Amino acid sequence: MSKTNKIDGQKPNIVLFITHDQGQFLGCYNSPQTPNSLNTPNIDRIASNGVKFTNYFCTAPQCSPSRGSIQTSKYPHQNGLMGLVDRGWTLPSINKTLPMYLKENGYSTHLLGFQHESNNISSLGYDTVSKRTREYKYCKKYMENKILKFFQEHKDDNLPFYVNIGMIEVHRPFIVWGDPVEPEKVKIPPFLPDHPMIREDLGQFYGAIHAVDNLIGKILKSLEENGLIQNTLFIYTTDHGSAFPRAKCTLYDPGIKTLLLMSWPNLNLFKGGNVVNKMISNIDLLPTLLNIIGADIPKDIEGKSFLPVLKNNNQSFREEIFTEKTYHEIYDPIRSIRTNKYKYIYNFEKLDTLYQMPMDLMRDLSGRYMKNKYNKPRSKEELYDLEKDPNERNNLINNSDYKNVAVELKQKLFDWMRKTNDPILKGKIKPQN
Repeated sequence: MSKTNKIDGQKPNIVLFITHDQGQFLGCYNSPQTPNSLNTPNIDRIASNGVKFTNYFCTAPQCSPSRGSIQTSKYPHQNGLMGLVDRGWTLPSINKTLPMYLKENGYSTHLLGFQHESNNISSLGYDTVSKRTREYKYCKKYMENKILKFFQEHKDDNLPFYVNIGMIEVHRPFIVWGDPVEPEKVKIPPFLPDHPMIREDLGQFYGAIHAVDNLIGKILKSLEENGLIQNTLFIYTTDHGSAFPRAKCTLYDPGIKTLLLMSWPNLNLFKGGNVVNKMISNIDLLPTLLNIIGADIPKDIEGKSFLPVLKNNNQSFREEIFTEKTYHEIYDPIRSIRTNKYKYIYNFEKLDTLYQMPMDLMRDLSGRYMKNKYNKPRSKEELYDLEKDPNERNNLINNSDYKNVAVELKQKLFDWMRKTNDPILKGKIKPQN
């Protein structure tokens, strides 16, 4: 392990607020790749007062595998969580988790609401866990009072606290979480067609996000009223891309680009509206938090602290981002490497559609509209020039001008798989149920 020094005299409380299936849909993330007209003033205030990360990626475009990477700072095929908990997968107990590391460094650790990493909650290492219930009850309606009560009860703690607040929002069905926005007021992202059914679906999605923003406003107010705001590192993030076609369950950018906002009023590095454009993976969050509190950073993890980037925005960080998918409802092993300029995707199994759409999406508006429009066999290999084609529409794998690029990226991808002992290299990975 490598030793670091605390960057502040006092360890902050840490609040990790994580939503479900949000991608980069927030008012403050409005961009050509994720255009939106969302009204999210409370969450946007975290960005304007803190730090916004624009090129933050998950390791996997599905819930459990991505969250397992946040917990362990390892890729899904390393920590063993390659599919969904509700389909028999679980994070093996040999893994050490973020709350375990923080507990070793003087924190009390708490889970409020949703988790999707383990079928044995005690294996995750929290001191306290809110009552387990049906997933739909981990929503704003049922969780709000529990969350606000937590800050009131812990305002005078002797130990700094870490609390993971997991919400079911903004998972489908969107309509149950908030009041939809009028379809004509939404913006259509470039990975979706402009059609009334898509617009209506996006309007419902906006409504769910607005409900979360309302909760964030109440949480920030509670932190202020309980004297916690100044020495609390508040983190807002999500697990993977939005639940729309060509996003969730794919390794295209709409599936793997996610939100990360961080704010800590007591420290200049985490205030002032800084924007970080470096490519960062969610495996990097755990070592960054350990770096902040002066803890030992394990050598057997894959992530690295991005604290140096906050201190010097010219500091180099990741040259490549690796992402993967193995199981969702179906066996669909995919691996990819992304640089600032290119993305290469290797599809291990033949699929008769261009990409997978999860079942809940297929049943909803966007899926019903798109289900007959993507029934074309996908290529085994995909290559995209992200500078010329940021929306990943033109597969260049058979373009002779890009032959050397494809060969180099494929070599790097398979070198990474060998280095990290990816079991896909030994053949089909068996399901867990």
